[in-house]
Amino acid sequence: MSNKIPSITKDQFDACGPAMITDLRRWYEEYKQNPDAPPANPATAAVWQDMPDVDSKAVVKTSPIWKKFLGTNLDPRLIRKGGYRSFDDLVSDLLPKLRSTCPDSPAFAAEGPSAN
Repeated sequence: MSNKIPSITKDQFDACGPAMITDLRRWYEEYKQNPDAPPANPATAAVWQDMPDVDSKAVVKTSPIWKKFLGTNLDPRLIRKGGYRSFDDLVSDLLPKLRSTCPDSPAFAAEGPSAN
């Protein structure tokens, strides 16, 4: 993951967290409009019962959101294999992982994007 070091610190990540979630929710709502996506309530359809609400492969498409805020693309190794059961599940799993990749000090954060 050395080439995936964000250009922002953990404190900066915390500050822009609400904006990241807003952009991610916008992506999620567009994704759910896709006719090939599982229905919003998979429990209502037996065929979709064990399917994730958001497929792990679809989450890779959120990379531009992270590039916008973190200065680097999403490392696909951070995405939970098998996907996520809900938007909240996606946020509660992925955001802490992304935050953990952010450096503590601004000096190190400034060096991050040049490794891309």
